[in-house]
Amino acid sequence: MTTMQHAEECLELAPAAWRRPGVVFVVYAYRLVVAALVATPFAVMFGAAAGGYPRRDAVLFDDGGFLFIEAMRRSSAAMPPVTIGALTLLVVASFAGIVPLAALIGALGVKGRVTARDLGAFALRPVGTFALLFGAFAAVQGIVAAIVMAIGGAIARRPAFDAPGADRVKFVFAIVALVVVLVIGIVHDLARVAAARDALGFRASIRRGWRTLKTSHLRVFGAWSVRAALGALMLFAGFSVALRIGVDSGAKVAAGFLVYQASVVVALFLRASWLASAIRHVDAARPVVDASPEPQETVATSSSPVVAEPEAFVANEPVLDAPPEKNPSDEMHPPAESDAANTENSDPADNRSADA
Repeated sequence: MTTMQHAEECLELAPAAWRRPGVVFVVYAYRLVVAALVATPFAVMFGAAAGGYPRRDAVLFDDGGFLFIEAMRRSSAAMPPVTIGALTLLVVASFAGIVPLAALIGALGVKGRVTARDLGAFALRPVGTFALLFGAFAAVQGIVAAIVMAIGGAIARRPAFDAPGADRVKFVFAIVALVVVLVIGIVHDLARVAAARDALGFRASIRRGWRTLKTSHLRVFGAWSVRAALGALMLFAGFSVALRIGVDSGAKVAAGFLVYQASVVVALFLRASWLASAIRHVDAARPVVDASPEPQETVATSSSPVVAEPEAFVANEPVLDAPPEKNPSDEMHPPAESDAANTENSDPADNRSADA
């Protein structure tokens, strides 16, 4: 069954990251390739600067960082183009990262086995909306962060603050800007989940994400903050352990690399767990549509004749004319026709006497 054929009963109502480990590793593989492409130019540049030492590029990690600074000085001519190229690649890769992210969200939201064809449909169906959301939210985050930092800089330049006080003001406003950017990022994730879950457009997905945040903001912030804190802790722990292992030999470098990559995988599972939680919150905030049919008038289907009310028959009966009232003068003066009739019916002898 492809993505476009998933019915309502195939949707996963309780998504979890542990049900989709393969898709999480696909996202990890994409990020690993991007990280290798971004880091390779810098590795080649610093390796050429420190390649003449017996310990090769291990000297860059010595205490004090003297040889690291010297390598940067010797590579100052190559640093600007390499940095610009790496940043450009990072921006393009971040924009292209919406494809595996959409595949992950789509896979988390359905039941059963997911094939490669399903992943392709999950990734390509909302790509237009995801691209618009990425550009819009990135612009909003940059503008808001710049405004907050500018306000902090203007306050720090007041004569009332000395140098340490100005630094503290800038630091506080930097934290405020970071918090605001993270809140906008939460709305961005909710909008992307709504776009992938219900096939919503640009504006509809933003409205659904904002509605979800307003409806259950405490639960949303709690679910995101716990997973984000654990992810940051895992990355910090992996980086610290990798540094303690050291880079004195190839085996130690490989061990440190594996430890740090393990922390990255755990952080990605926590990220997938947050997206699964976001799916549940978006489903809970979905507007309820009343699908009950409107009451209709009952139409009589019986073939038997309709019996009318008795009053109808009384009203439709012909009304007999009342007998005319007798005029008292008619009784005193009988009509002439009756006199003629009486004359015809009387005895002939009486008629002769009357004529005489």
